[in-house]
Amino acid sequence: MREQSVEKQVTEELTEYFEQARQLKCPPSMKKKLYAQIGINKSWSWVQPAMAFSFVAISALGLVWHNQNQIRQLELAQAERDMQIAMHYMQKISEKTLEDTNTHGIKPAIIVPVSKSMAQI
Repeated sequence: MREQSVEKQVTEELTEYFEQARQLKCPPSMKKKLYAQIGINKSWSWVQPAMAFSFVAISALGLVWHNQNQIRQLELAQAERDMQIAMHYMQKISEKTLEDTNTHGIKPAIIVPVSKSMAQI
C-alpha cells in the first residue's frame, strides 16, 4: 500500500514540475547557445519569410499554369466536337445520290476543267 502512494506522489510531483517548466520561457542566453549548437544564427531570420514567399509564388504560378492548361483542353474538346458535327454532316451529304444533290451548277465548273487539264497531259 505504501509503494503505490509513493509512486502516486512521485508522479504528481513530476507532473507539477513539468507544468511549471512549460510556463517558463527559455532565457535568451540559453536560446543563443541552443541556436549555436544547432547551427542556426539569428542573421538567418530573413530565410523563413523568403521561403514562405517563394512557396506562395510557386503555388500561384502552378495554379495559373493548371488553369491555362484546363482552358486549352476545353478549347480542344470544343474543337473536336465541332469537327465531329461537321464530319457527320459531310457524311450525310456524301451519302446522298447525285439525283438528290443539285450539282448542275458545280458539275460543269469542276469536271470539265479537270478533264481538259488531264487531256493536255
